Amino acid sequence: GHSGGHSGGPTHPDLCPQDRGVWLSLLQTLRERELLPAVAFTFSRGRCEDQAAALGSLELLSGPERAQVRQFLTRCLARLRGSDRRLPQVLQLSELLQRGVGVHHGGVLPLLKEVVEMLFSQGLVKVLFATETFAMGVNMPARTVVFDSIRKHDGNAFRDLLPGEYTQMSGRAGRRGLDATGTVIILCKGAVPELSDLHRMMLGRPSPLQSRFRLTYPMILLLLRAPALRPHDLMRRSFAEFPLRRDATVRARRRGG
Repeated sequence: GHSGGHSGGPTHPDLCPQDRGVWLSLLQTLRERELLPAVAFTFSRGRCEDQAAALGSLELLSGPERAQVRQFLTRCLARLRGSDRRLPQVLQLSELLQRGVGVHHGGVLPLLKEVVEMLFSQGLVKVLFATETFAMGVNMPARTVVFDSIRKHDGNAFRDLLPGEYTQMSGRAGRRGLDATGTVIILCKGAVPELSDLHRMMLGRPSPLQSRFRLTYPMILLLLRAPALRPHDLMRRSFAEFPLRRDATVRARRRGG
């Protein structure tokens, strides 16, 4: 992966013309079938930017939508200092957003990340190139989720996505109350993945999440000084308690017949 400050110049050696063709035709198809907005999960920040930048000619917004985005950007970027408004990332993303294309990863300036999220939630980002951090935090569904690849580098080696990761990301497909179904697309630019690998990823059991919550003495003292928060309530609201309480409810139900 590239570092966060990656500012793509006019040439994009990372993205071969064939790759660019795949994205352009895919987005054209999704548009015709009314399957936008889409979130495209990519496992490198640099690739997110290269993919977005390679869609130079793509216009995904109508005239009125473009005007809406432009006004919104002007208002938001007014919060930046004059020199910061000219940062390469600000200029690039502003240009992309006015065509309905967004980028979201750890290297994006916090203000811009917020702008992208707000425009996305208003349906004004038609395709968002994002790293998996986008799946973890905000609840932002789209009609379609596209996986650029189902292999990622986890810091040690390349591996297939784990069932929990796949579920978390593919769960972004389908907006509650708006879409009867969500669509998930896995791009196969090389060999098609083995069926057994896909089954393992899609149908495997996600590994249980372990809470790292620990109640420490400083935390208890702090809670005693804040009258609104009782240690007991904090314990009950912690993620560590959730599975225990849920299991207890199930057991009680069984006992009660």
